[in-house]
Amino acid sequence: MQNDIFFYLARYIDPYPFLLPLGFIGIWRWSVWLLKKTVGYFYKPQKARFKTSVSVITPVYNENPKIFSQAVESWARNKPNEIIAVIDYTDKACIAVFKDFVKKNRSAHLIITKTPGKREALADGIKVAKSEIVALVDSDTVWVDDTLINALAPFSDKKIGGVATRQSVVQPKTIAQKLFSIRLEQRYWDDIPFLATAEDVLVCLSGRTAFYRKAAIMPVLSEMVNEKFLGQKVISGEDKRLTYLVQEAGWKTTYQSTAQVTTTGVKDIPTFLKQQVRWTRNLWRNDLKAFSAGWVFKHFILTLYLLDRAIQPFALLVSPVYFFVSLALGLWIPVIVILVWWHISRFIKMYPHLKKYPLDIWMLPIFILFNFASIYIRLYALFSINVQGWVTRWHKSRLPQFRFLNLARAHALTISMFGLVILGVIYNKNNNYIIPHELQNQLITSSLKKKTNLTGKINTNVLGAISSDPESKLSKRYEFQYTDSLAGVAEKFGVQFYNLLYANVHKITNWNRIKPGTIFTIPPQELNISPSYRFNYQRIYDDYLQIWYDPLSKAIVVSGRGYRVGLNDIYNSLGNKYLEEVSPKVWLLRSNLLLRSGVSLILEKEKVKWLKLKSGKDGFVTIRGSNTDVLIDGVKVTSWDESKNDYDKNLEDGRSYILVKDNARMDVIDSEIAYLGFARPADLPYSPYGISWRMSSGKLGYAILTGEVIKSKFHHNYFGAYTYGATGMTWRGNEFYNNARYGLDPHDDSNYFLIENNKFYNNGTHGLILSKRCSFNTIRSNVSYNNGLHGIMLHELSNSNIIDNNDLYGNSDGVNLDNSSKNIVRKNKILNNKRGILADKKSLENLIENNEINQNSQYGIYLYGQANENVIRDNILTANTVGIYIKTNRNLVSNNRLLQNGDGVYLLGKASNNSLDSNTITYSERYGVYGKIFAGFSNFLSEKNLLDKNYKSDVAAYVLE
Repeated sequence: MQNDIFFYLARYIDPYPFLLPLGFIGIWRWSVWLLKKTVGYFYKPQKARFKTSVSVITPVYNENPKIFSQAVESWARNKPNEIIAVIDYTDKACIAVFKDFVKKNRSAHLIITKTPGKREALADGIKVAKSEIVALVDSDTVWVDDTLINALAPFSDKKIGGVATRQSVVQPKTIAQKLFSIRLEQRYWDDIPFLATAEDVLVCLSGRTAFYRKAAIMPVLSEMVNEKFLGQKVISGEDKRLTYLVQEAGWKTTYQSTAQVTTTGVKDIPTFLKQQVRWTRNLWRNDLKAFSAGWVFKHFILTLYLLDRAIQPFALLVSPVYFFVSLALGLWIPVIVILVWWHISRFIKMYPHLKKYPLDIWMLPIFILFNFASIYIRLYALFSINVQGWVTRWHKSRLPQFRFLNLARAHALTISMFGLVILGVIYNKNNNYIIPHELQNQLITSSLKKKTNLTGKINTNVLGAISSDPESKLSKRYEFQYTDSLAGVAEKFGVQFYNLLYANVHKITNWNRIKPGTIFTIPPQELNISPSYRFNYQRIYDDYLQIWYDPLSKAIVVSGRGYRVGLNDIYNSLGNKYLEEVSPKVWLLRSNLLLRSGVSLILEKEKVKWLKLKSGKDGFVTIRGSNTDVLIDGVKVTSWDESKNDYDKNLEDGRSYILVKDNARMDVIDSEIAYLGFARPADLPYSPYGISWRMSSGKLGYAILTGEVIKSKFHHNYFGAYTYGATGMTWRGNEFYNNARYGLDPHDDSNYFLIENNKFYNNGTHGLILSKRCSFNTIRSNVSYNNGLHGIMLHELSNSNIIDNNDLYGNSDGVNLDNSSKNIVRKNKILNNKRGILADKKSLENLIENNEINQNSQYGIYLYGQANENVIRDNILTANTVGIYIKTNRNLVSNNRLLQNGDGVYLLGKASNNSLDSNTITYSERYGVYGKIFAGFSNFLSEKNLLDKNYKSDVAAYVLE
């Protein structure tokens, strides 16, 4: 359901780029509103503590006597010093009402005037007022009992020239009154609190009730009365004009929300609309004069506010135009979205009114229509800015007569403005919707060709990896028994006699009397070994076991083909100068240990718990052997800096390491190998990486280098572990972590490995890397995470391997295939990497199948360089930035499920002849299939693909120049 909602929203935003201007306008308008609400949130009214004299002045013409009487009584209850009513001589009823009031209130003064005009009436009252503060009040405005005392509070600041009050409509009944109430509530909910908080000036102290310091208005009274605009006397808009004159003179104004007043408002729509036109003309006139005078630019926030307000009607005009254009085009999603947004946005604007009158929710559609009617009013008022008129205060016979042509011209200009916007939208529609869609369809047809059947274009015979049981390819470890013969062991394991002999020849002096307990390496059945030189297999005498110290090489040397040697044997021969048991089962080796051909070094937990190799700034010791066996079972082996009584943690000056070479076997069982190794200098002939199995150059095929590594830990080494030219090794249940570079690095020609159930994490670069011609290896059921680079990497012609059922996360690439071909990558869970699977250079004919590839920050699967003719099938790819990203050729993408990716399948550059068949691609944030390729290149889409609810488009194309 959530995905469906996102899809339909995206289909509103993306497929119709011509709607983007409307989106930008919406963002702008609501950002401004949110800013105003945020600033206004900090508005606080001042406490009522200040008192001074107040004169109430009200101009009266053609007022309802009952309302006027209620208003006067409400003012009197606030106990001003005087109430002055300036009443037009024709308004007999209101004169009678006020005369009765004067009889009861000696502070009331009546002025009957024959001079038309509200400005003139206000001026007459102000001139005779005796108080420090004058309250200019409309004759239909009713005060609450504490209006006056609250309004006086800001005047404690001597720089305050005027105070605005909180105004509302009392019990609105008609549509006109409700619309007026909504506008008033909205104004005092966001605009006025915002301005009062942001600066010390307002846009208008509304004439329904405004309090002024008399000293502030007396100097500008004449300008207010005699205002002209474009040579014509201005009749209405005295409240806004007086506000600006006072502020221009340097006085501050503010708002006091606790000073509340009410009004009834006009009851009928025609009068209300005429009132809106008059008020809008007043707004345009006063704002333009304020900009012309220049004083407004001293107030940065007010300047921005007025500019925003001036642009607003032109911007809002776009919304209804877009709505009707979308309606005409049959774009139902934007039509619905615009309608829904209108209701949501206007509901927000109505909210302060609905708090008081929740049953008025039915007014929402009417308020929406009124908002768009007000756009017309704003533009019409601008084009008829100098038309003077007053709906409620003066009879039309008192107004200057103007021609019908003036109003007709204003209407014509307003309609023309609508026409210009409509033409702009139509132009935008053609250039950003209709024409692009036609071009898009042409591009899709040429670059993403649809085919009914892709079978003829697909080469499914791409697999070169082993499919048989990997266990059969491993070398095996066998302990020779008293009753065994060489030929019998060969027959038992189904290997050729001479292959078995050559694999173990370094331990045999006479094949007729092999020592029981000798550990044999059983080579894989398919492996053929040719010895590099001839051996005498029937020597009369066995070798002697010899242990001595060689001062030239600074090494303990152990010699004696077929002998098994432990640390106690070395200690018993040489004493504790070079090898010492520093505590029970804890040994410290202070000299290099060199194992000659045929010797087996046995380190078992029954006799050794921890072997420390001396290593520090003064040098380090190593364990090295050629054609030898090493068994490390239940033992911890580390470097040891005696001066620091700690591991040697400095890799820069060299560090201890273990190395076996050539026809050798090294098994590591339930052990810990740590803090060993360093980067190999150019002049060093050995592999000093930590613990290493290394075949000498030229000996591959003449010897077998192997071992079993089970349930052991490798950490804080330069490489966790390293092999070069090894065969048939088992790596099971180990942990490789916190190593400076790789966790495990099988290098050149390390083949037929089984690497399973291991953990690789927090290594400096790759968790596991097989580099340079490492083939026929099985990598399964491992976890590799949070490594500096890739979880698993096959590098440089490492072909025909299987990567199966691994968990890979938190790496740069989960799986990286670098110039490596015919590999199978299957049933892996690959998530939260930068890229899930990457194949580059000439990585050809790889099979990527049945993987779960999720939430990778760039690409789920990425093919680039010359990674051609790969098969990607039966995978699930979810929530990747791009599901499958292809820059190469002749790849097959079939039967995959791609869900909620940024793009499902992305074809880029010169990608060509790729086939997409029977895939399900849904809910992509942008495109299901996107081709951004050069002209003349094409790819193929089967009709069996299911592409649905991809947010921008199911299929899209772009031609690169």
